[in-house]
Amino acid sequence: MKRCASCGMVWNGFGGQPRPREVCEGCGTYFHTCLNCHHHDRRDSGCKLPHTSFVGSRDALNYCDDFQMLDSRRQAREDRVERARDHWEALFRR
Repeated sequence: MKRCASCGMVWNGFGGQPRPREVCEGCGTYFHTCLNCHHHDRRDSGCKLPHTSFVGSRDALNYCDDFQMLDSRRQAREDRVERARDHWEALFRR
């Protein structure tokens, strides 16, 4: 499910990705921000992609070409795989 990072309201837009200046109906914040992006690393507060440029505030509107709306189901699957990989490596590390 694609949700607003600020208020958690479900995004029901068309085309898979919000338009750059599209705002949340619940709180009025922009969807096209780092906090709503799949590539945003919450642990490091930066972008997971090495070639992106610094955009300043993570909750401000940006026009990043690599923006992909965060999908909670996709993120949960990827987190589960990452935890399993970390556990596997910890078991066989010398």
